[in-house]
Amino acid sequence: MRRRAANGETTVNQAHGENRTDSHGPQHPHHHQQTHTTQNSRPGILSQIFSWGWKIAVVALIAPPFLNYASLKNEEMHLKPEGQLYDIGWGQRLFMKCQGDGPPTVILDAPTGMSSDVWSLVWPEIANVTRVCIFDRAGLGYSDRPRENFTSNDGSEGKSNYRNRWEPFTVERMADDMRHLFTLSSQQPKPFILVGSELSALSAYFYAQMHENDVTGLVMINPIADELFDSDNGLWSRYWFGKIIPDLQLLQFGASLGISRIAIHFGFLEQPLRETSIAEQVKNRQKYLLCHPKHLSSAVDEHHFINESISQIRLARIMKNLPSNMTTTVISGNMYDKTLSRELNEAWARGERKMIQKFFSNAHHIIINGVDHHMMYKKPAAVIKPILEIVQNWKDQPSA
Repeated sequence: MRRRAANGETTVNQAHGENRTDSHGPQHPHHHQQTHTTQNSRPGILSQIFSWGWKIAVVALIAPPFLNYASLKNEEMHLKPEGQLYDIGWGQRLFMKCQGDGPPTVILDAPTGMSSDVWSLVWPEIANVTRVCIFDRAGLGYSDRPRENFTSNDGSEGKSNYRNRWEPFTVERMADDMRHLFTLSSQQPKPFILVGSELSALSAYFYAQMHENDVTGLVMINPIADELFDSDNGLWSRYWFGKIIPDLQLLQFGASLGISRIAIHFGFLEQPLRETSIAEQVKNRQKYLLCHPKHLSSAVDEHHFINESISQIRLARIMKNLPSNMTTTVISGNMYDKTLSRELNEAWARGERKMIQKFFSNAHHIIINGVDHHMMYKKPAAVIKPILEIVQNWKDQPSA
């Protein structure tokens, strides 16, 4: 509809009138725009959640190993036991603590894959009577892992280096380390009374074979029998290589990722020396070692090379026998481990009996009732007594 404006111009009216509102009332100019914005904001929120989520996940994966490493560096000094690190050659250091007056010197060596803390209830009593030394084998506790065989002159591989003949983490290498530690790096008063458990019982035996003039007594606690892994259709071989070693490897992996520290904190993982009479410092040090990949890696290696160690023992027996005047004692519990099956415990006992009958027929065999291979810290008095008897017998000799 046309009309003429006051100024003479022609205009056109809107269909429903100028500036009229519809029946729903006035329209908000930004209504549709706000709805559109709200819908578009949802993907943005999800994107932010996803972004923060993966960042948190990355931190959760990276933080535990770094925190564990920082904690290990801090704990290393605070938990270090009394004693010293001795350079045994090639820049390799072993931890050792000695106390008391000798001779003789009692040398205590820990079970397979364990540190010298296992003797914490034994050595103080012996130190009241004679000199006693505890030490950590290569890679365990506070000791360095074995060094690679390189010459000191140019750093190249030294084929003529005699240590190339000693495989790391075998009884030959352990006995050689002991000789350097106790007779070269330090001069402990001879003769020695060697006390070892499981694998270290074999290394003590090997040392006594090779250096019989240095040793007056040998005490073997639950020694690993030569035929343990060959008898009973490989029962112990399957358990050793199919259970013990994989479990240790899992612990090592968990320590590397910092998971072990978390597991200990929440009570899912416990350190082995849980006797109430053991000092808190020792217990905390065991927790520290459970979080230390180096210690656990060395424990794995000692178990892994067990067949090589047994082969070395067999060869040593072919070469020579123990001197008849060396006092030899074998100490066993009622069973090897209360947590293991009857079949495994019986197989261990059979192997031990055969070994004693065949190679140690003159040995004094002591069976301690009510304990297993944890006897050093669960029933220490029963372990201390036969050791002190050997000490006293030596002191009672006219030439002592």
